[in-house]
Amino acid sequence: MMKYLTASIANISRRLISRSATLIFLLSAISGVAIAQPSEAADTVNFRFNIFEVSVSVDDLEEFSKTGELRGALDTASRYISATDMATFRRILTERADVPISLLSRFLYTSQGERALDILGEFIKTGPNLSGNRAIRAAAVLATADKQNGLSLLNFLRKFPTSDIYFDIQEGLQTVGELSDLLQNTQKVVQMVNNEAIKQAGQSGATPTPSPIQLADLRNKGGTQWERYSLKAPALDQQYEIPFYLFVPKLATAKSAPIPAIVIYPGLISNREPLLYLAEHLASYGFAVVLTVSPNSSAEQLDKLIIGAASEIAPPKSFVERPQDITAVLNFLEKSPQASNINWQNVGMVGHSFGGYAALALVSDAQIQFADLAEACQGKYKWNASLLLQCVALGLPNQTYNLGDPRIKAAIAVNPVTSHVLGKPAMSKITVPIAIVGSSGDTFAPVVSEQIVPFTWLTSPNRYLVLLNKAGHTAVTAITSSDRLSPEVSNVLAGSSAIESQDYLKLLSVAFFKNHLLQEANYAEYLTTSYFANISTPAAQVSLLRSLSMEQIDAAISK
Repeated sequence: MMKYLTASIANISRRLISRSATLIFLLSAISGVAIAQPSEAADTVNFRFNIFEVSVSVDDLEEFSKTGELRGALDTASRYISATDMATFRRILTERADVPISLLSRFLYTSQGERALDILGEFIKTGPNLSGNRAIRAAAVLATADKQNGLSLLNFLRKFPTSDIYFDIQEGLQTVGELSDLLQNTQKVVQMVNNEAIKQAGQSGATPTPSPIQLADLRNKGGTQWERYSLKAPALDQQYEIPFYLFVPKLATAKSAPIPAIVIYPGLISNREPLLYLAEHLASYGFAVVLTVSPNSSAEQLDKLIIGAASEIAPPKSFVERPQDITAVLNFLEKSPQASNINWQNVGMVGHSFGGYAALALVSDAQIQFADLAEACQGKYKWNASLLLQCVALGLPNQTYNLGDPRIKAAIAVNPVTSHVLGKPAMSKITVPIAIVGSSGDTFAPVVSEQIVPFTWLTSPNRYLVLLNKAGHTAVTAITSSDRLSPEVSNVLAGSSAIESQDYLKLLSVAFFKNHLLQEANYAEYLTTSYFANISTPAAQVSLLRSLSMEQIDAAISK
């Protein structure tokens, strides 16, 4: 998972998004009620709306942030804006978004950073019709390097490398409108999924009645002991080694039947520790578990980016390396003495984020959808940050790739990125049991476009959609001592139901693989809408569906 970088970027995005409407509304009011010629003073912000333009001195903005005193256009605008919105604007001016300078500067020179700058440059400009993308980068880096004031809106304006800054209010309003539509549509679809789950569970009210079936709680640790090994496997091209942990249950007898294995795969710029809890949990239920990362798109790659040894967060080849690294690890383990009593022809997989993409690629053996991806990447895709990652795949040669592995017989993709890089052609080819898990508050891989809609493309009879409410993109990854973000920031990014989300994933994983790898039919009782409705709580609602159509999604949005 993009545990660190995505979290840092998403934190900034979340703050900006949550305040966009207030900020743009206030700026619109300034331009609409204070029509005047631009000031000749240096360090001015020019707000443009159609043919109207007004300038506000950065000094006036700074004075307002310090004392609350309103001058010039700000004073005029305050007559049309509520005191609450003015107070919010005052707070926004100096609120800091702390990001390591080395990380920010390196990111803004990657292809993903360049694309993000192009999007911002559409309404933050250096001239009436000149994109401010390069100036935005300079101002952001300079403000971040200023340890005293940090990266705030006011300091960003102070560090802007031109004497005038142009805010295109019309473009900004359009952007906020697109965001508003997205948020409303997401809320409608999420509510529809929750309502449909209650309906399918046979519940007439909002609160499910207790299930008559009393089952052991799979969120609790199992009774099997295990041993952990730290190993490395050579990549398919022998160019690097893939580190992984192998968890081997202690079997009752040496003659026990070979046990199935489960691969756990984190996302971009992550390490193994945030999903260690899941590996240990599955091992306690008698599964062999492999917890691995791909060096060229893990936390190791982030370190290379920061010191200048790499130029991309994820190189294009990582879209091929990620699934192929799993194949390389399985090849290695088939010959490993530590894994002699494990059935490597009966493997399950849990992948998160970019690891979710790899899981879907491995079980679909479909090709990267270059044509669809190229079309999508020509658009603005302002509010689907995962396309900043997916579009990197266009850097690959347009050819056929061998991404599948028939040893993987069932998969769970958590917060996967898949809408265009694999798309419907790949998802519809999946025949093995498959579960897709989405989070309602995911700001990196939006739940509707990246999980709920792709679920409708599945044709496998054993398919499951699990929706984690009040959860973010990092909800299922535990906060560990290796995190570079503060626990407070990590908690915000994960959402308010992170611990419950991790428990739900533990339960889902045990039941899913017990049922579909070991063919233990009694575990199917857990994989029902009624069971999930029964364990769901208002504070951490979870919904499970076995079927959903695009018609239902379209109907929910049109209401």
